[in-house]
Amino acid sequence: MLRKRIITAAILAPLVILAIFKLTNEQLAVLFAFVTLVGAWEWSNLIGYNQLVKKLIYVFLIAISIIAVWLFIHDPLELVFFSIVGVWWVVLLFVLMIYKSEWLKSKLLHKILIFSGFIVLVPSWFGLVKLHDYGIAMLLFFLVIIWVADIAAYFVGKRFGRNKLAPELSPGKSREGLMGALLASVLVAYVGIQIFSLDKNTWAIFVILCVFVALISVVGDLYESLLKRSAGVKDSGKILPGHGGVLDRIDSITAAAPIYVLGLKWVL
Repeated sequence: MLRKRIITAAILAPLVILAIFKLTNEQLAVLFAFVTLVGAWEWSNLIGYNQLVKKLIYVFLIAISIIAVWLFIHDPLELVFFSIVGVWWVVLLFVLMIYKSEWLKSKLLHKILIFSGFIVLVPSWFGLVKLHDYGIAMLLFFLVIIWVADIAAYFVGKRFGRNKLAPELSPGKSREGLMGALLASVLVAYVGIQIFSLDKNTWAIFVILCVFVALISVVGDLYESLLKRSAGVKDSGKILPGHGGVLDRIDSITAAAPIYVLGLKWVL
């Protein structure tokens, strides 16, 4: 499994980086929208939409939402938009800390999972597009935070993991792995300070932002785990060997991208 993950990542990462460098902001927005809609298709499966018509309607509504955000959400509405999404993820941070498996029997949870596809997928698409608009380096740096945190969590957890982070949601994650991810994000933040030549007055805020982005990326991962548990499946799909589906690959990004954009609006 690890070998497949590495091979898939080795193929995808250069393609993503190439697209970021070569495509215009509008072209990249279309590409990211396509990936988001694939994720929406997987989301429709996980919330129990078995009929083709229902799946297509769900994907269509996500597409309409993406277009609406692209056309109508501009400054100063962007700050309000990302702030609302930020509150959603912060609330989830605390909610998932007290998660109980009995929740899976709740009809309310199922309704939340249906509606939250819009809150999770559309803002993450918009966040990535805005980061690219800020500059190629800014988007690449964000992805580096996520990738490094994910790698650190995996290997630190595998080597030192003893205490489960969320045993009822994702038994493979450990508190030690989380600490490894957060410490790695501090190192990445230091590199970012040098790259972007940030003013000393913003250093502490930037480090906190990077650490919080790494933390909230784990929340995105856990929320997708909740979605998969509600559906009784291990992966969101099979399109990516070693990773599962698109949602399995972008779950961390869905939470972290809006938070990072919101933080940058303060830092910059």
